[in-house]
Amino acid sequence: MSTSVADPSARSWHQPPEGQRKRSRLSKNKTREALAGYLFVAPGLLHFLVFTVYLLAMALVMSTWVWDLLTPHQFRGLYNYKTLLFEDKVFRTAFKNTLIYAAMTIVPGMALGLIFALAVNQKIKGIAVFRAAYFLPVVVPTLAVAIVFRWLYNPDVGLINQLLGLVGIEGLDWLNTSFTALPAIAAMAVWQNLGWYMTFYLVGLQAIPRQLYEVAELDGAGRWMRFVHVTWPLLTPITFFVLVTSTIDNLQGAFDQVYVMTQGGPGYSSYTNSFYLYKQAFTYFHYGYAAAYGWVILTVIAIATFLQFKFLAKRINYDFG
Repeated sequence: MSTSVADPSARSWHQPPEGQRKRSRLSKNKTREALAGYLFVAPGLLHFLVFTVYLLAMALVMSTWVWDLLTPHQFRGLYNYKTLLFEDKVFRTAFKNTLIYAAMTIVPGMALGLIFALAVNQKIKGIAVFRAAYFLPVVVPTLAVAIVFRWLYNPDVGLINQLLGLVGIEGLDWLNTSFTALPAIAAMAVWQNLGWYMTFYLVGLQAIPRQLYEVAELDGAGRWMRFVHVTWPLLTPITFFVLVTSTIDNLQGAFDQVYVMTQGGPGYSSYTNSFYLYKQAFTYFHYGYAAAYGWVILTVIAIATFLQFKFLAKRINYDFG
């Protein structure tokens, strides 16, 4: 019986070289990895495109309309912006109140957050309970907190006025006095967000190498000097982050607190940007006007954020060495 020998040239023609097969497998693996990556990113990207990009674009278009939802819209160009910026006195009041509210919440909140972070940054038994207790108000719905604080500020049965009466100080009608309404709301916001500030500063404190404090102690630095020359410079990245995010949040103005506690009163003394925007959209049905208001707020926040990055980012200390 004769045996046949396969032709090597024929085999090599049907089977690609080993290097080519490896490159083909690598190419297929990269394609599958890329496809998997796109599939993972797709939900978030779709959400961003629909609920951020599209809605921002539609709000920009609507800001050129005079529209109450019930009648056909009319294109009026920059009419809403002109009215808002140059003729609407309530807008000026709300914007001024928002700036005051931001000043009363950002700086005290950051300062108290740092103090509390320093206090709970201790290795003592049970300290985790205090950390959780300070953070708890952050996760409580703002509506519930506002209801509690409305009772605390009650002029007749509120706890604050009762405590003031014990030391001979006459209580105030906190939420119905134009001088105290906005500070009362700001005080509630500081209390509720204290745990948020504290947590970020606590993370920053725990990231500072212990060796730096030991070296400072060997050089004779006391507690205050260690804070000034070690702790604070190395907390600047956290401080910058907290400052930027707090500015973005607070320049929008309080809404839940104002809606529950004062309804913007007395008068317009506690109107904020977000509350007045809500009133324009859902009370007066001025949707085009509200869209223009939203874009003005967005522009102001973008400018404030840009200025913070321009003038403060270069002063951030990232060197832990």
